[in-house]
Amino acid sequence: MRKIFSDSIIYVGGELIVKIFPFLLLPVLSRALGPEQYGEISLFNAYVSVFFVFIGLNASAAIIKYEYTQEDYNSADYFFSSVIISSVAFILCVAGVYAFYPSDIIILAAIAGYFQCIYTNLVSINQSRKEAKKYMTAQVINAAMSFVITLLFLYYFKVSYEIRVYAIILGFLISIFISSCSNRTWLKQADFCFDTVKKTSSQLLIFGIPLIIHNMSFLARSGLDRIMISNYFSSSTLGNYSASFQLSVIITVVLMALNKALTPHLYSQLKNNKISRKHFTLIFIGYFCLSTLVTIVAQLIPEGVYNLVAGEEYKDVKRFVVIMVPAFLSQGFYLIMASTCFFYGKSKAISYCTFTGGVIHCVILLFVCKFMTVFCVPWVLFFSNNFVALLMYITVFRPVTESGQ
Repeated sequence: MRKIFSDSIIYVGGELIVKIFPFLLLPVLSRALGPEQYGEISLFNAYVSVFFVFIGLNASAAIIKYEYTQEDYNSADYFFSSVIISSVAFILCVAGVYAFYPSDIIILAAIAGYFQCIYTNLVSINQSRKEAKKYMTAQVINAAMSFVITLLFLYYFKVSYEIRVYAIILGFLISIFISSCSNRTWLKQADFCFDTVKKTSSQLLIFGIPLIIHNMSFLARSGLDRIMISNYFSSSTLGNYSASFQLSVIITVVLMALNKALTPHLYSQLKNNKISRKHFTLIFIGYFCLSTLVTIVAQLIPEGVYNLVAGEEYKDVKRFVVIMVPAFLSQGFYLIMASTCFFYGKSKAISYCTFTGGVIHCVILLFVCKFMTVFCVPWVLFFSNNFVALLMYITVFRPVTESGQ
């Protein structure tokens, strides 16, 4: 229990430090670029998330899982196989973009997504081995690199959203080099024979391909909104929404950090049959109370504080944030259940749930963007997140935890 608590503190604290850097950049970039160009950065990030799904194929989660369930191969074998798979997927994605929708921002997003996949897979071994300090050190270095490079580019080059894009890509490259050096002993353990690469690659594909639907459905509920807003509303509106998203996304950061910290421990407890339904019930009740408290705090913060951070041009930040906070918090129930169901090999069942939620989200989002105001967009996320959580609980989580299989 002490190890779980200490790792949670390290992950949450580390992720908050990581998010401090883009948070510090928010008032700088929002004022330097204005709402229109700041919205372009958010749109770029949304595209990066899309490519991350198709290029990465959830290999980092597979590496963590196989660290506990696979004894025939070393985790370094899975990493190098993931690099091969990501490289092939990257080439196919770029070729497809050039053929059907040539766009500089999308090509740059594909490059950033590719390097992010390699970096994420590289540091996932630290997470799987419960090396929380080493993992978070790597993440902080990556965020700091991107932060410093962005400031240097702002000082020496013409101000535009592209300088932030180039800084992100360069930051990933430097971080990959540093992490490779720090993990060189582990990397040398890889076996490059054909049979090993073939076997580990097939296992990664079997694990990852069914989760494309799962991840895209999850992405539809967290990234599609900005793409839709860019098509149906003004660039200034996208900028306001993006600034609000950046302020609210800290909720997701904390949730993902807790999920990363607790997943290895959860797998250990499930493997040894030391966790039951009543424990999950207590977790859900505690999380609901915490979510309610955070939502109230977000409502009570004066509007002037939000404008002070984002800038006076961003008039509607609080109106978005007070809806986004409970919407993002509702993802927590899903993450708890998904991690548990992944352990029992219910990837396809999870994909069905998230796919259903993603389709419903897209339909409602399209209707809202066409016929309603932009302030209704965050409510779509709130509804779809809760719908998916309820659907997963009824169809997958409850049967799995009752039978333990």
